[in-house]
Amino acid sequence: MSTTHQMFTAEERDLFVELLKEWPNSESGTEEASHGISPFISFYFPPGPDNHQEVALLMVDIHDAFEQLLGKPYTIGTHPISERPHPYGSSRLPDLREQARKAKHYEHFVFKFTDEKNHASSPTTAGYFWCTWFIRDEHRRSSYSSIVFYYRWQWWLENREAWRRFVLKTIDLLKAYQVYSGFAMANPLEFGTRSAVTTWERALAPSFYGLDIDYAFGMQRELLNGIRPPTWAFLLADHWREKLDLTREQVRTALAHPRISITELHSGQWIELGEQPELYPVEQGVPELPMLLNKLLKPIRYDDLGLLGFGQWDGDPNERFTDADSRRWMARFDTDGDWPSPAARFKRPPEISPAQVSSKVMPLSIVSGMACTQSGLWFVPDQAYSRRAFKQGDILPALASESGDEAVFWQRDLDQTPSSFANSLEPAPRAGRWEMERDRCVDCDVTLSERLPLHQGQIVRWIWAVSGLRAHSGEPCPYPGLWVCEYKPRTLQLFDDEPQMPWIGGEKVVWRWLGLVGHYVDEEP
Repeated sequence: MSTTHQMFTAEERDLFVELLKEWPNSESGTEEASHGISPFISFYFPPGPDNHQEVALLMVDIHDAFEQLLGKPYTIGTHPISERPHPYGSSRLPDLREQARKAKHYEHFVFKFTDEKNHASSPTTAGYFWCTWFIRDEHRRSSYSSIVFYYRWQWWLENREAWRRFVLKTIDLLKAYQVYSGFAMANPLEFGTRSAVTTWERALAPSFYGLDIDYAFGMQRELLNGIRPPTWAFLLADHWREKLDLTREQVRTALAHPRISITELHSGQWIELGEQPELYPVEQGVPELPMLLNKLLKPIRYDDLGLLGFGQWDGDPNERFTDADSRRWMARFDTDGDWPSPAARFKRPPEISPAQVSSKVMPLSIVSGMACTQSGLWFVPDQAYSRRAFKQGDILPALASESGDEAVFWQRDLDQTPSSFANSLEPAPRAGRWEMERDRCVDCDVTLSERLPLHQGQIVRWIWAVSGLRAHSGEPCPYPGLWVCEYKPRTLQLFDDEPQMPWIGGEKVVWRWLGLVGHYVDEEP
């Protein structure tokens, strides 16, 4: 598409802005090409001196995993050597794994997949992979390698937990240094289309605080100098956290907010600002959560990150980012920022009713193999009977998961009330007396987190019993007073000189002593 002519009118821009407010995964275009905003995630990680082929193979594994998660949507692939696009599955596309094994340590290994046959248009779903070669010159730095995924917003809403498991696993596999997720312009497959995309970015950025700008090819080297301001989810890798001179605990304290989720990974801390990404229309005011994270990360932010694309030339009818605008945009979450303008920035946010505000508190989450950061009850989501107590410093164990992955993610339960039920071989969530569910006359005494026993070699379900004096049917009454069988209705009875505790309907039961008759009113508990 030629940029010697105006790409779009002000009316077309305003229409696109309104479409995005209704649905953040919208597009605008002509018969030649269309450009759209898409949810995305980008991984940036440093190349190693001796693992080029290993990383290339790992990237192929990650491609396979995400393609399977998406349901195999791709229609176009690029050749890893020539980078020419071909129909997906074409004989002209070589076996990726074989090519990865042949990857030379002094060459880039690049491959891309998309579902968009028009190479000049933004894809709906795509994966762009760039494995950088390691520069063995102490006076030069190797650029980051990168992986970028685009996907449909509706797909993400329906598969967010599977997406999240994939992302967290991939972060640690890559040993990533920077990871960003939110909304951005989806870069087309064709290299030369970046000029058109930068025009749309400059046109839309003044309307949305939450619109990110992500272009791995142009940022792989510059991001070595620092980060860009996250809009939703971000990996604060240990490499960058140490430059802040902060511990992980200090980061959690600085970001203590009920809507901010922090997952502890081996590579760093995965931070999510709310339940899902938002575009944050400017008229709603500067968003609170990105400002809070930006305040923490500002010392490692690289304000000179270039957003110019191919730059602007005399006579260009399309507005693009200048160096000055780029710095203002990078500082848009600063308290003294002025993007997009002082008048728009300080406009009062609209009134929001309590019903519109999410009251969900984001739980603390930690990957298995790491130390527990806070004593209490933890569980693995979607894994039955995984709830158990850990002390601070305990190593959270790996459990067999349905996906077959060794790593699982433990969440600290927001409800810290100890469970009253557990199965054999599971750690007891409460200390004391436990009774077998199907025969309450079978009991055991255990300490906190001690594994509950088998019964006759079988796994059974146990129920925690309230402490107190007990007696079984057929046993002598140990003490006069009020007695009750807690799991049978209408069994409150006064026993005085009873020779033995009675049976109920021919069933042997457990009786619990409530106390002397003078301590209770004469009614059922």
